[in-house]
Amino acid sequence: MDELELVFPTKDYETDAKEYFEEHILNGENSLHGDSGLDSAESFSTWLEKINDDLSCEIRSIIFFAIRKSDKKLIGTINVRYPYKGYVQVHGHIGYGIRPSERRKGYAAVMLKLALEYCKEIGLDKVLLTCSKSNIASAKTIMKCLGVFESEEKQNNGELLQRYWIGLKV
Repeated sequence: MDELELVFPTKDYETDAKEYFEEHILNGENSLHGDSGLDSAESFSTWLEKINDDLSCEIRSIIFFAIRKSDKKLIGTINVRYPYKGYVQVHGHIGYGIRPSERRKGYAAVMLKLALEYCKEIGLDKVLLTCSKSNIASAKTIMKCLGVFESEEKQNNGELLQRYWIGLKV
């Protein structure tokens, strides 16, 4: 876990965020996961205002950029949401995404482990993670981080959404 650090986005990361989003677009992906709306924001500055506002909403949300320490490259985004109600009950406490060129290198598990440490720090005892049944890589990442399958539900779009719980008490 020493190779990545989670940082709260600031204006200093604007160019990195644009490159991250552009790589997804070039890979045929028009939306990002775990990005707190970066993919739909009218500007980076507007998005920064939104993520700062999200820190004090009824359902709190904090996003982190996962930065590789060796070259300061933005590898992914990870979003932590709490308490367990509303949106969190359906979509889970944590959402994440990885830059296409950095997938299948183990970064998602590292990011998730770092986010789970944060969840412990803010007092959560367990967290819900969800993923589409077709997203085998995400399901494997969740299980690698000790996720326990609870159920799956058919969504309005016909996809099956799987639910996993990770306990945080030692």
